[in-house]
Amino acid sequence: MNDRLLRWTCATVLRGALVIGLTILMTGCRARDRARETRLYNRITQKGQVNPPPVPGRMAAEGRDTITVECAHGSYANVSKGLIAAEVGLHEDVFALRDRVSLAANAYGLDEALRLETLLLAEVKGDEYPADQTNCIQKFAEHLKSLTDPLVEADREQKELDVSAFNDAKKQAEEEKELEQKESEQPAAKPH
Repeated sequence: MNDRLLRWTCATVLRGALVIGLTILMTGCRARDRARETRLYNRITQKGQVNPPPVPGRMAAEGRDTITVECAHGSYANVSKGLIAAEVGLHEDVFALRDRVSLAANAYGLDEALRLETLLLAEVKGDEYPADQTNCIQKFAEHLKSLTDPLVEADREQKELDVSAFNDAKKQAEEEKELEQKESEQPAAKPH
């Protein structure tokens, strides 16, 4: 009888452990499903799933919209701290601007940064926004100009150096060609 009671007790404990384990497992699965149903989770996962090919100007337009909307809610000092994720200062990554939906940092290359700067300056020209918002947008455009101007100037100087080096090489090649022509035109001296 003692052996039978022991087996029954063990079986009951195992069944109880099994029920508790299944309950924990089901609760965890349901929590995962509830987490997937949250709006932030959906926005983050949807933003990162499809990477369409980059369209010139699309990123700049999105940046303009983000900056314009956020400037309506605060000053340049606060908005810039929230939106500008990094300022690398390279041609490939001039700076990174946070997406206001997914909060992901999007790196702007020199071309897109220049487009964004132009779009922001165009936004400021109209009387569409209140003075505080216009001032914030203007400061963003000026800040972007301070980031892009050194890169544009460095490109201009590099182009000048390249043209200068090309012109020097071309001049040297022409001089060598003239020298060869002069040598070929002179009669060869006959040995005696």
